[in-house]
Amino acid sequence: MFWPFRRRPPREPERREFDAAAVIRRARRLRFRVRPESVQRLAGAYHGARPGEGLTFAELRAYEPGDDVRHLDWNVTARQGRPFVRRYVEERALVLWLIVDVSASMRFGREPRTKADRAAQAAALLATAAVHNGDRVGLLLVSDKIELEIPAAGGARHLAQIVRALAAAPTTSRGTSLQTALPRLRRVSRRSMLVVLGDFLDEPVAPWRRIARRRDVVAVRVVDPLERRLPDVGLLAVRDAETDAVRLVDTRRGRGRDAYARRAEERRRGFARWCVATGIDGHDMSTEIDPLQTLMDVFERRAARRRRP
Repeated sequence: MFWPFRRRPPREPERREFDAAAVIRRARRLRFRVRPESVQRLAGAYHGARPGEGLTFAELRAYEPGDDVRHLDWNVTARQGRPFVRRYVEERALVLWLIVDVSASMRFGREPRTKADRAAQAAALLATAAVHNGDRVGLLLVSDKIELEIPAAGGARHLAQIVRALAAAPTTSRGTSLQTALPRLRRVSRRSMLVVLGDFLDEPVAPWRRIARRRDVVAVRVVDPLERRLPDVGLLAVRDAETDAVRLVDTRRGRGRDAYARRAEERRRGFARWCVATGIDGHDMSTEIDPLQTLMDVFERRAARRRRP
């Protein structure tokens, strides 16, 4: 896929210099987007859609005013001659793993709404919602190799570490191969949810199908509107973000723009077919839309499916 750029763009180095001030500014932007009211809303949707959630018996005790009558143990009540209730605690041993694509193709778009920006914002929101619900969170930043791994843990300090990593987004390679993360993910607990954020340009079926058989996997494909339809702006020099190949495209030609739109639709359908073949719950996320809204829609739909008899 080719990406537009200005007439004489500077060549981007393979390894970006570490700018501490820029990382701090970006981390602050991410934390600002994770507003308390947003966390409450997303945490509720995320909590209701988590896999493997259940109730564990804690104790049997005498009924007290305000107890849920649905938890009355009628057998014990009949034997003792007074009401007893069963008390349950919710199982909380869930781990959320965030797999974020940080390859060159994710840098497409306008600041601060590039695909990489939106993926980082979505990951920060999900991490905050999970920590808010008492879950542990792990992070993998992936290009065509593992760029960074943060083991799963919980708490405010760990959350801050994840947000800083998302803000820095270290990248030493331009290529994309999300399946590189799979050997690490095979070792994670079955009581895990995996959320993968990327553009899913070309991912194999078989290895992801094996992962999805034993773990709950959500794939979020990040898409920019310019990837769907090419604007009519005359002659346009475009560069492949991952290979640096350059091509001159005449956007005035209607047939060329139609072919571009058809290829975008083929990629969308290809992603949908990949999700069906792997058994993965797939969703699109546009860079035009606030990631919070997309994530709310995703987890509310998942929660609705879980509530169905």
